[in-house]
Amino acid sequence: MGRSRVKIRLLGEPREEADTCLRGLLSQGFAADRKSLLPHDIATVAKSDILVVTGQFRPDFHTPANLSRLLGARRERTILFLSNVNPQYYTAFEQAGFLFINVTTDETVRSLAGLIAEVDPHVVYDASKTAAMRASMSDKIAHEVVDLFNRLRADPAAPKLEESKRQQRVMSELIGKSPMSVWIELIQNYHDGTAQHCSLVSGYTLAFARVLGAGEAQTGRLFDAAFFHDVGKAMIPLEILDKTGPLDAAEWEIMKRHVIYSYDILSRDAHTSGEIARVARDHHEYLDGSGYPNGIAAGQIDDITRIITICDIFAALTEKRAYKPPKPFDEAYSILLSMAGTKLDPDLVRLFGKVAEESSGRGWSVASAA
Repeated sequence: MGRSRVKIRLLGEPREEADTCLRGLLSQGFAADRKSLLPHDIATVAKSDILVVTGQFRPDFHTPANLSRLLGARRERTILFLSNVNPQYYTAFEQAGFLFINVTTDETVRSLAGLIAEVDPHVVYDASKTAAMRASMSDKIAHEVVDLFNRLRADPAAPKLEESKRQQRVMSELIGKSPMSVWIELIQNYHDGTAQHCSLVSGYTLAFARVLGAGEAQTGRLFDAAFFHDVGKAMIPLEILDKTGPLDAAEWEIMKRHVIYSYDILSRDAHTSGEIARVARDHHEYLDGSGYPNGIAAGQIDDITRIITICDIFAALTEKRAYKPPKPFDEAYSILLSMAGTKLDPDLVRLFGKVAEESSGRGWSVASAA
């Protein structure tokens, strides 16, 4: 029977510092979460887990006596990773049985990983394997999507539906093994902007399908629509797709044609014509009729298109491009909220808040859609 995976339990406040540390650990492949430095949370921690007391050092609370009382025998697998500790406390902590203390000013995850290795080197080894697996899977997704668009640029034949099914399997496994925030970080390292965007939209759609309680067949329909929604961009000149500044009016008119190209390409095959082609054509339409290409309004926009539109906008806002940094997830979701009721379905935007929260890697209360 295999050894159960050791988790890193971050204990402490303030929340922002603990969350920053948590995101760093997750991105490096560690199994980690955050708890409060309180008896009821500490009691839930397995004996094999590693505790990390983090946050700003508080001399009135982080005393050797108080931490010894809270952690008991667990201090043998506890790391004190507090910022702004007065060096005069180091000896007292060591005398109290705390053997792993960050005594440097380096408060990066790399420094913390070094201390974790001192506690249990197998944990760092397992994390490195997990990170390598994620990177390999994300590379597989990237290479196949880039290859798809290269083939479409050379010959705009309708892509085979099997490509979407294969990508869904790999992407579902990757997201299943990684928090959304870690998966997004991997995808954002793509060098091809169109591959990055289509993969992000597909991933957000998978996550949204779970939130919506979609069954296997419906999830497959949503993924197919998301994965192929921008195939028409293969027909847009690269100098427009890769432009580092804003598009001018003429360039924007060319860019908008991608939805018509998508519809044309996907309509060439019976497996992608119909719903998949229609979503690709209509995913920039808005409830108030202000979208393109046909300016259709609420009653003419079906639910699957409304879902893909929300995922598409959120991906565009949160992805990293040469011409813009990614927007923070809470800011991106606030933009969706501002569009709810006029351009976007308010009920779907409200439900998408769970995806936005998971994607941030933090806990934050989402507001209600209008």
